[in-house]
Amino acid sequence: MTELERNASKLTSLLEKVGEESSYQALCKMKDEDKIVYKDKLDYFKSVNENESNKNIRGKALEDLVNFLLEVSGGLFEVKCNVRTNTNELDQIIKISSKGKWLYAHKYLNERLGMFIGECKNYNKKVSVTYVGKFCSLLQTSDIKLGIMFSYHGVSGSGWKDGNGLIKKFYMCKEKEPERICIIEFTYDDFEKILNGNNLLQLIDDKIDALRFDTSLNNLISKHPAEDEMKNMKTE
Repeated sequence: MTELERNASKLTSLLEKVGEESSYQALCKMKDEDKIVYKDKLDYFKSVNENESNKNIRGKALEDLVNFLLEVSGGLFEVKCNVRTNTNELDQIIKISSKGKWLYAHKYLNERLGMFIGECKNYNKKVSVTYVGKFCSLLQTSDIKLGIMFSYHGVSGSGWKDGNGLIKKFYMCKEKEPERICIIEFTYDDFEKILNGNNLLQLIDDKIDALRFDTSLNNLISKHPAEDEMKNMKTE
């Protein structure tokens, strides 16, 4: 047995001993020094959205935050930014890294995470149904099953109306669930949840489940044990 095979065997045994949430927490853990940088980027992201009218500055703040989060989440992802194709420019193409490929192959990671697209839309209002529609078209032509819409305010509408409604209708276009294309959104609140101890992989899974079962994300998210500790640190 090679050293790689021995390490893989040890990792399998470890993951089998702990629950899925704990596994995700271990796989996607952010280093302490990265948390400090992440908080600075998040604070700046909030500041420019509250005080800056220049859309290019707001957009750059969001892209920097997203790229950093993906890069430091356990080293599981590789991020390519501003990729030009024959017809489009993609903000982020995210692929499983060499570190994550074994975990992905053994189904410890959601199958839609093999490759997905990130779209950053940092406007001073919610992302309109027009831009959601363009994102739907981009995913369809790219034959990719997951897209994440990153923004400050989120997507317009609720229920089956406007942007949120289009996301649900687009998901339902295919009869079989594995063939369906998921669009999920990440807002400032989600970035803050990660700062407070929630896990990126678990949030993605919960958002996909919320879309699949047409339920509120709040019904799927349980309180993280570190939340009270983080709140106490902020008040000190």
